[in-house]
Amino acid sequence: MPTTLSLFRPLPRAATVLLLSLAILNHAEAQAPAARTRPASLPPSGVGVSRDLASYRAATVSGVRYLLALDVTRRDTAIGHVTVSFRRANPAGNDVLLDFRGSSLGAIAVNGRRIAGDTRRLWDGAHVRIPSASMRPGANDVDIDFTAPIASAGASIIRSRDATDGAEYLYTLLVPSDANLLFPCFDQPDLKARVSLSLTTPNGWRALANGASANGAPANGATVATNDGASPRSETHVFVETAPLSTYLIAFAAGPWQVTTRDAVIAPGGAPVPVSLWSRRSRAAEVEVDTLIGMNTRALTWLGAWFGVPYPYGKFDFLLAPAFPFGGMEHPGAVFYNEESFIYRERPTMNQLLGRQATTFHEVAHQWFGDYVTMRWFDDLWLKEGFATYMAAKMQASLSPASNAWKSFYLRNKPVAYATDATAGTTPVWQALGNLDQAKSNYGPIVYNKAPGILRQLDYLVGERAFQAGVRAFLRAHAFGNATWRDLLASIGQASGRDLSAWGRQWILRPGMPIVEQQLTVRDGRIERLALVQRPAQPSVSGNGAWPLRTQLLLYYSKDSIVRLPVLLGSDTTVVVAAKGRRAPAFVFANDGDYGYALILPDSVSVGWLEQYIGTVQDDLLR
Repeated sequence: MPTTLSLFRPLPRAATVLLLSLAILNHAEAQAPAARTRPASLPPSGVGVSRDLASYRAATVSGVRYLLALDVTRRDTAIGHVTVSFRRANPAGNDVLLDFRGSSLGAIAVNGRRIAGDTRRLWDGAHVRIPSASMRPGANDVDIDFTAPIASAGASIIRSRDATDGAEYLYTLLVPSDANLLFPCFDQPDLKARVSLSLTTPNGWRALANGASANGAPANGATVATNDGASPRSETHVFVETAPLSTYLIAFAAGPWQVTTRDAVIAPGGAPVPVSLWSRRSRAAEVEVDTLIGMNTRALTWLGAWFGVPYPYGKFDFLLAPAFPFGGMEHPGAVFYNEESFIYRERPTMNQLLGRQATTFHEVAHQWFGDYVTMRWFDDLWLKEGFATYMAAKMQASLSPASNAWKSFYLRNKPVAYATDATAGTTPVWQALGNLDQAKSNYGPIVYNKAPGILRQLDYLVGERAFQAGVRAFLRAHAFGNATWRDLLASIGQASGRDLSAWGRQWILRPGMPIVEQQLTVRDGRIERLALVQRPAQPSVSGNGAWPLRTQLLLYYSKDSIVRLPVLLGSDTTVVVAAKGRRAPAFVFANDGDYGYALILPDSVSVGWLEQYIGTVQDDLLR
């Protein structure tokens, strides 16, 4: 998902934040997902998906598959049937809970035997309880009939009417916790499942989904007549089974879309991958087809090479969705973009073009970070969102050198991150989450804006080669699976030959940020002492102690005379020994290149010069 969703909610009192911060720091090992243990018995169902329920199911359920059939020919209701297949551990134990908040529940059969009586007694509006007595050891199949809402907003299937020609379009929006509004499922990110979908639509509609069309043509399906007369003549689109997906990443769209497909070789020696652009029929003439397909294709190629993992989903569809509430959504093999940000009614500005490119690169990066490897629980939301934003900037800097990508990265991320992180209402990057229905509260500037900034710091700390090697090892180790921030740091730490656990505790679990004050003493035209003094922006929130921070310090003499010194800040006061005795510079800046995450307060000598001559500084990012 992009940075357009902002649901950050500051905590009201510094004392409350301090208590929370201390609890997180002191009990991180117990709370962090890598260390959680499942309850001994099935937790109470309750509202949403609790962390305890998710932990229990992750330990007792495996091998999940969904065979999902949906009829979307009615205006406000989808008629569905799902077969949920899974393996069940400790079969003599508890019932199994499926999550479901749809419109209605119909017949239920377990392993081919229909459950007698009114099945609504097994459904509390949030979960469907499958009795333990009806299941067997090992593999089980549960068949359920259901209905789900279709609406212009607030539903898992969004209906959008084109005011130009009256055409109607459907698309799903399940992130972060609405898959169970669509169909009965295990709606948690660490129970990935293979999905086989068939979709019945009005005749003449086209449909896309995560999986490829079963007959190889993205717009075609077998035509069948409906039996009840409630719908017009219809056709059914069948899609092949997907790779393992988290439920919030399941997606489809249907309507009279205009489709353009190009085959692209995105990995050396690899088979061509079909890349398809889907747009509304009424706006097809406005779409920059070659530009958009080319931009997505270049991103797939570059990322596959950088990650050392070729694009893993076989085909790549991207949809320009009308009235889409986000900049984009990264469904594997079926990315949805905000139509208004990708089709311009007037000549676009450079900022609009760079923003469209950054959004594209962000969502394509998610195909690896978020889709191929997914966070175990939404407390690690930053892991996918921060990484997608950071990789988008890396890619933009490589593919579009004239874009000044790191300047854009700074402007899009650092000011809003600092403005939030310097307040008493800030949170850690890893944000404890007790229930999936609260996941939207974890979105905000700390996840979307601070996280990419600390990843840039980590990259600079360990070095780009070690960073890349660690990321590649992480992806290989957790392919089509789930992981946590500890897994990522362990991989990068091993590649760099250093223990990053302390770094993680400070940057991932500790709320707040450092302020770094430059202190410069000059005598007889030479630097006598240059010190960097670090303090927390909010001591009552962050507690005492320095953050580990590697920066690049700049001594500026003129546009042709610059000295750069790497500096590692590990204590409250760091004296830059390498600066002593050097000629006094025009100004000093302790975060040249923007590798560090900190508010830098220049010394008085530097401020005096910059107030008069900052216009002479040629470097855009530095200036």
